[in-house]
Amino acid sequence: MGLTFISQQERVNEIALALSNQDLNRVSRRSLDLAYEFDYSEVIKRKALNLRANYNLRKELGKSGNDSVELQNLFQDLLKDLTSIEKEITLNGDIKEVICEAKQIGKVYTSIRGSFTLAPIDLTLERGKIVGLVGENGNGKTTLLRVLCGEISSSDGGLNFYEGDRKIDTWEEIKENIAFIPQRTDRWWGTVEEQISFGASIKGIKGEENDDKTNFIIHRLGLTNFRLHTWSQLSSGYKLRVEIAKTLVWEPRVLILDEPLANLDLLAQELLLQDLKDLANSWKQPVSMILTSQQLHEVETIADQIIFLKNGKAIFNGGLDELKNQDELFTIELNGSFTYDELDFLLASFEVRIEKNASGYTVNIPNSKSIKELQLILINSNYELSYFRNITNSTKKLFSDKY
Repeated sequence: MGLTFISQQERVNEIALALSNQDLNRVSRRSLDLAYEFDYSEVIKRKALNLRANYNLRKELGKSGNDSVELQNLFQDLLKDLTSIEKEITLNGDIKEVICEAKQIGKVYTSIRGSFTLAPIDLTLERGKIVGLVGENGNGKTTLLRVLCGEISSSDGGLNFYEGDRKIDTWEEIKENIAFIPQRTDRWWGTVEEQISFGASIKGIKGEENDDKTNFIIHRLGLTNFRLHTWSQLSSGYKLRVEIAKTLVWEPRVLILDEPLANLDLLAQELLLQDLKDLANSWKQPVSMILTSQQLHEVETIADQIIFLKNGKAIFNGGLDELKNQDELFTIELNGSFTYDELDFLLASFEVRIEKNASGYTVNIPNSKSIKELQLILINSNYELSYFRNITNSTKKLFSDKY
């Protein structure tokens, strides 16, 4: 098992770019990550923590933080502090370490209501990687998650977890490394701060260490202004953030989330996905993740591997680049003032397959044809073209009946 040396320069460059774009939300989060991840002095850690808290408080008051020259100058000074000392992390082992490996995992349910079969699936989760399970409801996403976290047993296949080169043999030890956040979580009592502190204490984190970890995660996940709130005072989005904070405070190696994007607006989705990607990309304490969603476009932006489930089967399992040239068709999503029959007539020369869906039409054309030629036919017609998107290299095309 060799050593890997990581410099802080990549993080510094990221912060500098965000600062030049006056994105102080991003600057405050990543500065805090850098200060703690690379174990800077307590003075610099405290400075980064206070500036993150300052930004959160201004946001609650209806100020973006970007309008404060003083705050921007303070972040500029912090960046100078972060670059004044060369920092390096030394990691033991392979940064591509396998955390979890599932081979031909399957599950069969039989009841008076009928039966459901989750066909055998292979899944390998590496250190700091994100696997996205996508598909419509009722196709086996939650079932697979519950098997992976040990809530239910599989009917077929094998599941192994590792810590370095060592195979973890007992579920008791495995569950010490895995956190599962279901779509519907239980109501809790007390304040946000008390809940997060309790989440750390049940994992044996006590005293000053508990206070420090609780304080860090509250500010990092944007809960500064909600630390004294109770369950009933929070929106669904902030309830989810509290659940994530309660989990991350004890630093699990694997985080499994069922439909974390449900009930979130677009901005909340974007911020959450960005935070999840940052946590996975941590050099010091990377969190490997498995998450389910029907929000395909958003999952694609952070997932290293996509598993698309349809009727209990994995009809696609791989990286996004593997979608390219998977078949000899272009897949286009479009809509306009035309009917199905009118669109079919317009594109008769393309040998197309047209499907009607909730947002318009999905059109599959041979890749021997030109997408530009297709666009010109539609634009030059007497119909209004309101939407046109090439989803050939997107998992969204997997919703098509062709698959």
